[in-house]
Amino acid sequence: MNILPPKKLNKGDTIGVISMSHYVSDETIAKATEFIQNRGYNTYIHPQTKLRHHKQAGTIEDRLNALHDVFANPEIDAIIVTSGGNRALHLLDHIDYELIKQNPKIFCGYSDTSALLNAFHAQTGLITFHGPDLHRLTHPTEDVNQHFDIFETVANGNLFQYDMDKSQIIRQGTGEGLFVGGNLTLIQNMIKTKYLTDFKDKIVFIEDEKETLWNLDRMLLFFKRHGYFDDCAGIIFGGFSESVDYATGKTPFGYSLEDLIKEHCMSSDTDFPIITKAPFGHLGAMATFPIGAKASLSAQDNQVTLELMQVATK
Repeated sequence: MNILPPKKLNKGDTIGVISMSHYVSDETIAKATEFIQNRGYNTYIHPQTKLRHHKQAGTIEDRLNALHDVFANPEIDAIIVTSGGNRALHLLDHIDYELIKQNPKIFCGYSDTSALLNAFHAQTGLITFHGPDLHRLTHPTEDVNQHFDIFETVANGNLFQYDMDKSQIIRQGTGEGLFVGGNLTLIQNMIKTKYLTDFKDKIVFIEDEKETLWNLDRMLLFFKRHGYFDDCAGIIFGGFSESVDYATGKTPFGYSLEDLIKEHCMSSDTDFPIITKAPFGHLGAMATFPIGAKASLSAQDNQVTLELMQVATK
């Protein structure tokens, strides 16, 4: 597959805003776009963001039309989604991937948007951006300027070394490869489909939210059984916010996430580095990882270094 970098983001460019999953309030969109404008960019809010269909911002057709609109519009330079949620997976079979390939643009989001980020890359080679969405840029207790700083640095075509001071080493080692990953639940639902590249020689990053530890156990076992952890270049686990150890009135599950990682992601036949508590996910730090760009990971002597080795935009 040929890697397709999008045009880099410059001050004064126009960032298009669409909703591919849940809708968010007009107030949230207004607050986030004001923030983006204050950082030196113009914004275009697609009318689709105001649509409502159950919890989603419009029907599948509504969301597809908006997606195709912003990629086809030559006045829009980059795209950020409003939020995650669910049902982005339902879009994948209907997307005009040739349109996206002919109009490569920065596309940024995370959580449910992982489905789109990985499908775009697998189908077109486009480097996509697992990073903050609009909803995250309004988080009251987080450093949203730092979130945007990292996104902007990577989107501007700069190499970058991530702050990994709070990460934890599960297994030491070094590795280099293209970034791939996102939300664990979404990625599992894309295994063995044309919408996800394999993990061979990749730096795999994984996070999730509000999942029980026993379900994380099942998902990691699923990846193991399908051989996805056999020949990675490295695995990075981010935030697993609000993971539940037990159900009310039930016996605790007992296993920690670290226990599950050691059981399912490590074997005597592999030696790639594995780390946890990396600065991305649903709460806390929100680093931007460009899917399809090359990175290096080193976990040695209690020190973790993660570097973007390839410019993600052109």
